[in-house]
Amino acid sequence: MTRPPLRPGLRRDHAAPSGRVTGPALLAAAVLAAGVAAASWYARRPAPAPAAAEARDGLFPFVDPATGRAGYLDAAGQVAIPARFDHADLFRERRGLVEIDGRAGYLDRGGDWAIAPRFVLDPAFPADVAARPFWGGRAAAREGGRWGYLRPDGGWAVRPRFDGLDGFAVVGDFHEDRAWFRDDADPAGRARYGFIDPDGVVAVPATYDGANDFGQNLAGVLVDDEWGFVDPSGRMRIRPDFAGVGVFADDRCPVRLKPDGGWGYLDRDGDLVITDVFEAARGFAEGLAPVRRN
Repeated sequence: MTRPPLRPGLRRDHAAPSGRVTGPALLAAAVLAAGVAAASWYARRPAPAPAAAEARDGLFPFVDPATGRAGYLDAAGQVAIPARFDHADLFRERRGLVEIDGRAGYLDRGGDWAIAPRFVLDPAFPADVAARPFWGGRAAAREGGRWGYLRPDGGWAVRPRFDGLDGFAVVGDFHEDRAWFRDDADPAGRARYGFIDPDGVVAVPATYDGANDFGQNLAGVLVDDEWGFVDPSGRMRIRPDFAGVGVFADDRCPVRLKPDGGWGYLDRDGDLVITDVFEAARGFAEGLAPVRRN
């Protein structure tokens, strides 16, 4: 079954708030269902200095309605890579993730294979994902039922060692030289989460009940049903006191104080600087954040 590409700028597992004890399984679906994508107004704060543009090489996935096949458009809306794939994902860091004939691989900007389609999709799951776009010089990919991280040349930077079919529940993407991982070897039988560096070395031991991506040197971690924030060394910087958290950007992070409460925004000192009056909220970008309010 052909799957449509993600909307440019939208990932399946990043930048949406976290609020469930399953750790990195974020609330993106709940937030979108609440209507963030159709938010009627935006929270605003003074715009920061312009950040560097994400490395997408100006290519965006599209689906040809006549054939149902996927390819890439350039910024002018012209076809840059013809629609000949079953699925096309984000084009990042000079690599475009595509699926064809039950396998996933990566294209270069010219449409040639940079990494051959060797990552096998499970036919029992129509929405299965065997590889993910590049982030921070690494791409999560599955081989032999385990997840590891690729270099842009297709070699393994971190050989597959993280067990699980669903990679979104097993490993995160690299942000600020850290990616979260799940460890199922806890003696009590609970999944525990920590962080690795780009070489696969454990930087923060797997001692948490959940973990989120790093942003501005802080990452959400779950401790006894409450989220706090650690720095890249694992030191707790904002104590666990939240029912849900997102990812820091522009010195703000969406947070939920109570499980049945609204969303507001925290600064990097741990102070609530935008009150929790929103039904749904996402991260800031260039001084704006999409929110929903009754």
